[in-house]
Amino acid sequence: MANIEKIPHLRKENRKKKTNRQLLILMLLFFTVLLIVLFFQSSISRVQDISVTGAKLVPPEEVIKYSQLTFDMQYLFVNKQNVEQLIIAALPAIESVDVRKKFPGKVELVVTERPRVALLMNSQGAMYPITDKGGVLKQYPSGDGAVDKPIIRRWGTEQLLPRFAGELNKLDPGIRQQISEIRHEPTKNNPENLVLFMKDGFEVHTTIQNFASNMAWYPSFVQSLKQEGKTEGIINLSEVKWFAPYKQQPANSEKQSKSP
Repeated sequence: MANIEKIPHLRKENRKKKTNRQLLILMLLFFTVLLIVLFFQSSISRVQDISVTGAKLVPPEEVIKYSQLTFDMQYLFVNKQNVEQLIIAALPAIESVDVRKKFPGKVELVVTERPRVALLMNSQGAMYPITDKGGVLKQYPSGDGAVDKPIIRRWGTEQLLPRFAGELNKLDPGIRQQISEIRHEPTKNNPENLVLFMKDGFEVHTTIQNFASNMAWYPSFVQSLKQEGKTEGIINLSEVKWFAPYKQQPANSEKQSKSP
C-alpha cells in the first residue's frame, strides 16, 4: 500500500525535472540568440582593416576597389573565392590572390602578379608591359626609370603576341636580359621572322616558333665567335645556325677639292 502511494509523488518529481530542463533549454536558446544579435550589431563583427601585399605594378587601392570589399561589411560573410575571382577577372596583371581573414575584422589580400616578359613601344614612344600570356597592360605605362625588359619596337600581328610571350617566358632570364630590342619582321616565306638587337652588339635572326630553344644556343655561339675575335655581326638561330659579319662600308678616299 505504501508503494502505491509513492507513485503519484514520483510522477510529480519527474514532471518537475522535465519542466526545469525545458526551461533551461529555452533560456540557453534565448541567451544564444541574444549574443548572436549583439555580435552582429557590434563593430567586432565587421571588416575594420583591408590590406594588400605583393602588388608592385597594380596600386593597392585598385585591388581593394575590384575586390568589392568595404569597411563595415560583415566579416563572416566575406567569401574568399568570390573575392579572388572578382580581382583576377578585373585585373589581367594579377595571376592569383590569397584572401586571408584574421579575426577580428582584418582581411589581407596577398597578390601574385603575372610575370612581365617585355615592353611594347608604340609609335609615340610610350612603353607598356607585356605579361607571360601576351596581354598588353596599357593601363600601366612604363615610367622613365631603368628598362629591365626587352623592348618590342615593332610588332606586326597581334595574334602572334601571346605565343611569343610564352616563348619569352620560357627563355633563360640571363639570356632574356641580354636582349635590347625585338622587331617582328615577317616575310613572304616566314611570317614569324624576328630580328633581335643584343646588348653585346650582335644582331640575331630567328623565329617565333621554337624561339626559346633556338636562343638557348646564343651564349655558347657568342663565346665561340669572341674567341675568334668576332665581336659584332648577324647570328642566325633557327633551323640552320650561321654567322655573318656586318658588311664593311667602303672608305671614301676621294679628297674634296678646295674652292679657289
